[in-house]
Amino acid sequence: MIIDLTIIIVNYKSWGKLKNCIKSVHNQSHINTQIIVVDNFSNDNKFKHFQNEYKQINWIENKNNLGFAKACNIGALKAESKWLLFLNPDTILEKNSLSSLIKYSISNKEHRLIGIKQLDQNGSNTNAYGLFLNMWTSTGFFRIFNRILKGLTYKKMNSKEISSPDWISGSFILLRKIDFIKLDGWNEKYWMYYEDMDLCKKAQLLNLKVSLFNNWKCIHFHGESSRRNRTITVMTKSEVIKSSHIYIQNHFKNLNALSIHIILIITKFIDLLFGSIISSTKSKILMNCLKYWKKGLINGDWSSDRAKSN
Repeated sequence: MIIDLTIIIVNYKSWGKLKNCIKSVHNQSHINTQIIVVDNFSNDNKFKHFQNEYKQINWIENKNNLGFAKACNIGALKAESKWLLFLNPDTILEKNSLSSLIKYSISNKEHRLIGIKQLDQNGSNTNAYGLFLNMWTSTGFFRIFNRILKGLTYKKMNSKEISSPDWISGSFILLRKIDFIKLDGWNEKYWMYYEDMDLCKKAQLLNLKVSLFNNWKCIHFHGESSRRNRTITVMTKSEVIKSSHIYIQNHFKNLNALSIHIILIITKFIDLLFGSIISSTKSKILMNCLKYWKKGLINGDWSSDRAKSN
């Protein structure tokens, strides 16, 4: 049997949502899919149960939480098709949507990294795309101004059948395997967050078009894995901040990079400082970031300890 599409799902303790995601994949017709689930050391005694229940799935159990990017690359090594879909476990696909999506993408070869409209459980658009991080998008106010200036407001982007954002969310990215190889896969310097922006930035540099197809959609229960308890929340929120600096270090040089680093530090410091008055979680995130910022400014080392340890 020729496999049309390999679906790679990175899981971390999202078993309930994963079951619904798998069910939605099985509800697809007129397409032969290979499902690869990479479990990032959930370590909760549920892996074997799911492995036995879904024997047709290719299961990979990591011995540590290697982060999203590295786990995606591990899964991609097992892919047997020309097309890859990186899909979050907390997503639900529309019935029979993948065959038409692949068919359209094959006929319209200019679209190389493909995302679709993502709705939350209430049916609201989550706007799972954005502008590249730079000097002019480093704060919320700047981003709003830039969207208006560039004609890339959410309203305009969502009204088109196909729009062209800078980057699309890693919760649903469809691309050809040959392009994934050209991109050298996901950047494993990121433990969590900004790896999708980085992938799309590399695509732009290689003239591989990033596209958002609004005629196809899925449901995305955002944050299933990253908000399970206070410890995980502190860890993941800290990694968001670290990953923004890693992105700057990867794509900017010298004074330009330093200027953006400083803007990010000032704006996030103010936010966390005032937030710490009423939130012990934000206080802990601030303490993590102060240590990280000190290392970055003094040593020029903006890497994530979590990514380096894996």
